[in-house]
Amino acid sequence: METMNKIDLNNYKEIIENYLEQYSLKNFPSNLTDSAHHIMTLDGKRLRPIMVLMSYMSYDEKYEKALNAAIAIEVFHNFTLVHDDIMDEAKVRRGQVTVHEKFGVNKAIVTGDAMLPHSYNLLTLGNEDKAADLLAVFSKMAIEVMEGQQYDMNFETMDEVTPEEYMEMIRLKTSVLFGASMEIGGVIGGASEDDRQKLYDFGLYTGLAFQIMDDYLDAFGDPKTFGKKVGGDILLNKKTFLLTNAIKMATPEQKQQIETLFNETNEASKIEQFKALFTEMNLPQLCLNKMEELHDKALGRLRSTTISEENKERLEYLGDVMLRRVK
Repeated sequence: METMNKIDLNNYKEIIENYLEQYSLKNFPSNLTDSAHHIMTLDGKRLRPIMVLMSYMSYDEKYEKALNAAIAIEVFHNFTLVHDDIMDEAKVRRGQVTVHEKFGVNKAIVTGDAMLPHSYNLLTLGNEDKAADLLAVFSKMAIEVMEGQQYDMNFETMDEVTPEEYMEMIRLKTSVLFGASMEIGGVIGGASEDDRQKLYDFGLYTGLAFQIMDDYLDAFGDPKTFGKKVGGDILLNKKTFLLTNAIKMATPEQKQQIETLFNETNEASKIEQFKALFTEMNLPQLCLNKMEELHDKALGRLRSTTISEENKERLEYLGDVMLRRVK
């Protein structure tokens, strides 16, 4: 049995980006198209829409039926990025200037506002007979993502966040979108209620592992392959899997060291000292162990679905790619 390879995933990405370029902003407000096009066409992995297509194609080969829903997921995801960048006062997104920097804060806000209902319009286009189920999954996810974003903002002003609170925040802000992507593909493909839940769980657990791996790579990744500045979260004192566990496990002396490092102004020194502390506490391994645990849960749910072994292997491969286990 042939397993999906990198070329296959690139083909999915190419299909999505071609469709996105041609149809994603059809019937979008003409005076906001330039700003929406800017964020939508920034280079990205397109993992979420790929999950929609691959989930759907586990039940039906004709991927075209799921394209609008896949693009809806991508439009929604990029809507959140536009608003996140405003809140974070970020100047750069994926190596390019952010929407609010290029077009102004007011236009960026309205662009994001318009992208949200536009994503709903795309979601059911061509699948009106499944609109009720699609809208139920999508709306639940959208509300949870907003809740997660507010938790993330709350954490910025909290002295201490527990690992459990952190895990709940990333479940809401990040992982439910992966879960919904998988379930939406299943809905359009005619999956049973049982399979839909298992596909959702596969996406959810994979999303959690994906975020924890991202936390790990921010501190311990290779700058040449990570794609972002290593230590960026450390410099911002951002509550991550590493930091929340460090605070929980720290001795009084280590807690004092953490508090001192929060105010360290030498960036290189701050990154290196935090990395040394994390290593001393064996947190890199804890991070990897948690990621493995979640990955195993994801695979367990996937393997208990009724989809074919070949399609299970394809989705397993996608999960491995997301966790940077394969190149």
